[in-house]
Amino acid sequence: MPAAAILSPHPDDAVLSLWHALAGPGEVRVINVLAGVPGPAGGSRWWDRLTGAADSAARMRERHAEDGRALALAGRVPAHLPFLEDQYRDEPLAVGPVTEGIAAALDPGAPVLAPAALSGHAGHALVRAAALALRARGHPVSLYADVPHATVFGWPEFVTGRRAPAGLDPAAHWEHQLATAGLELSELRTEVHVLPAEALERKRAAVRAYATQWPVLDAAWGVSRPEVLRYEALWPLPA
Repeated sequence: MPAAAILSPHPDDAVLSLWHALAGPGEVRVINVLAGVPGPAGGSRWWDRLTGAADSAARMRERHAEDGRALALAGRVPAHLPFLEDQYRDEPLAVGPVTEGIAAALDPGAPVLAPAALSGHAGHALVRAAALALRARGHPVSLYADVPHATVFGWPEFVTGRRAPAGLDPAAHWEHQLATAGLELSELRTEVHVLPAEALERKRAAVRAYATQWPVLDAAWGVSRPEVLRYEALWPLPA
């Protein structure tokens, strides 16, 4: 059985979204797709500035090191592809080269777990499109709720079993984002994983290992709150 591959758009997405798979049995590979170290010019670099970084190349190397420490808590080692994230580019990446780059890093027929891009984030949508192209080549593909983007309006009731506040339907947001990829949420089978207390604490420790990203992740999406990190959801796509 080939090792399953988690496609993480950036260093940290796999830990934020799929701790149950990382800490579970069996061989799992983490492939950080948009993990290239940028040169001195190009792009807005707005996220690096937001997180207090003056040198984007040094910051990406820091993020690689943080990811290694975080994944080590689950006994995993990441692989980094050389594609640049959008803050380092002035032009969009084509899905074709990204698909080929991912394919070269996969075992034949390997199951792929890819972000569902539930916030419309361009980098996450690009990795999702590459995964759907790999699905057409015969790779089993599951999409995962990419935390914290997926929880910007909270978790839907069908994940937590708790009703959302009146006047708010997070599932409608998910339906809209999946529809941009030609997928219907109502036609997909949802797998929900609720982390027990010990696993949740291990995940929170791993998330805090991303020291350069933690302050913004918590300020914008509240990732210090257990209710954000306790739940994980994914959708196995039909062959």
